[in-house]
Amino acid sequence: MTRIRSRVRVLQLFLAVTVFAVLPAHADDPPPSPSIEEVLTPVTEERAFRSFRSSMHMVRVSDGEQVFAQDEERALVPASTMKAVTAATALRNLGPAHRFETEILRTGEVDASGVLRGNLVVRGEGDPSMVVEKLWKLVADLQLEGVERIAGDVIYDDSYHSGGAELPGWGKQEDRERGPAYFATLGALSVNFNTVSLVLRPGAEVGKPARARLETPAEGYVKIDAEELLTAEGGARYRLEIERIVEDDGTMTFKLVGSVPLDAETRHFYRTVDNPTRHFMSVFEGLLGRQGIRVDGRHRRGTTPEGATEVVSVRSPALTAILMDMNKFSNNFIAEQVLRAVGAEVRGEGSTAAGVSVVEEYLKSLGLDEKEFSIANGSGLSRQTRLQATHLTAVLLDMVDDPRVGAEFRTSLAIAGTDGTLWRRLVDQPGRLRGKTGTVDGVHCLVGYMEDADGELYAFAFLANDIRGGTGTVKGIHDRLARKIFDVSAPIAVP
Repeated sequence: MTRIRSRVRVLQLFLAVTVFAVLPAHADDPPPSPSIEEVLTPVTEERAFRSFRSSMHMVRVSDGEQVFAQDEERALVPASTMKAVTAATALRNLGPAHRFETEILRTGEVDASGVLRGNLVVRGEGDPSMVVEKLWKLVADLQLEGVERIAGDVIYDDSYHSGGAELPGWGKQEDRERGPAYFATLGALSVNFNTVSLVLRPGAEVGKPARARLETPAEGYVKIDAEELLTAEGGARYRLEIERIVEDDGTMTFKLVGSVPLDAETRHFYRTVDNPTRHFMSVFEGLLGRQGIRVDGRHRRGTTPEGATEVVSVRSPALTAILMDMNKFSNNFIAEQVLRAVGAEVRGEGSTAAGVSVVEEYLKSLGLDEKEFSIANGSGLSRQTRLQATHLTAVLLDMVDDPRVGAEFRTSLAIAGTDGTLWRRLVDQPGRLRGKTGTVDGVHCLVGYMEDADGELYAFAFLANDIRGGTGTVKGIHDRLARKIFDVSAPIAVP
């Protein structure tokens, strides 16, 4: 009897569930949430999308599930979104606590009168954070160690790097001639991002020469010719042409032509130096002189002799902090210096080529086919680099799942509406997207992480190439797509 009642109960439950399943939804029930594909597809069908080529991919971080894709396997120029790949490679191979060291060593002894009876050696590892203030402190510390005079030479060891000073992969002749700051040269002994700051102010009266000087003196290497830079009437237009001249003897001259209004405020103009080591040498020599440390011998390049003893040194901030500056502000110089450090530490060769080989190895370890991508450098300042949107989301997923470096990687990215290259975008919903932008002529890209209305996290890549007109349209599309995701409520899975 009990068994019969149990069977009847099961039948009743079955009929109840069956009837419920076929009943129409109640009029007051909320409509089902649209999928991400349903939300994003209409935007990609708009006319504006026809003004460029794109590659898009989006995956849910929690399970790696693809939620949107469009031409996701089309290889395009990633521009500075390449820096996200460089950052991931550096974190995996160097570790978040890696630091760049600059050392001062000696080959002889310092006597009681403060004379170093030997040579002084300056050896660098390409610290991308080295600025003149840190270099001044290093010289001051040298004096505190009792060095007042150097009887021998000052030797500058830049052998940690190899492969020349020019950033490979960017052949724009105009940039090679002008030396804009974003096309910085590279070297194991670098200071002030291998740029000089030309500081300009008006003269005392109209018609008189304007005032021009270097923010950081580099006597013997960098000169300014401002004879044709005059002071104009107040309210006049600021006119300036800067010619960057590399002289036959290797020194540099910046010739300034134009006019500075009488009421103009002080302005800084940045240009790249041609020879980073020589620039470093001239700055260091000047700091020694200002500190009152006399050098009897020469300032010359060389390698560190066997048995040299360290006197003082300075280390960079941890790699985590350096990558924040690199990614948030899209600094090409930092990216290339970091890439060379990867090459030096992993391959024993501090060159761009060695660093690129480590990046390629990392991408292959993610299961990516080396025939489908090409890498020219670490900054993305190249039209030779090609990546698919799927390559970038693979890196983003790998980083977010790595407990050793995932948090540091995400921290390095710009926060929309808050800082870096995204500080003016999505300002009404700050913090909901972290990303890396990338822009060169005709290219604008964005990769990173963003969350939906329920806090679900997604990794995404949106590459746009061959843009007709400015990048404003593409940036607007990026932001609209992000807002669509912000408003999506992910459907609840029913077991």
